[in-house]
Amino acid sequence: MNGQTLLNAAHIIMAVCALLSTAALYSAYVIAESLSLGGVLISHIALIIFPAIFKLGYILRLVALKHLGRPVD
Repeated sequence: MNGQTLLNAAHIIMAVCALLSTAALYSAYVIAESLSLGGVLISHIALIIFPAIFKLGYILRLVALKHLGRPVD
């Protein structure tokens, strides 16, 4: 796979997971009273899953940068 394509995919994964984590955080703690128990449960589970996928996206970013020969920061 092309390094630039890999880098773009990593950035998209990180951005989407950051937005979804923020939405899960909002629904788990701010509007929890208006959600059902299942909704709150899903929000709390999402608070574990989305940051983990974000971290995988960051690792993918590091691999892409190394493949492109750019400095890894």
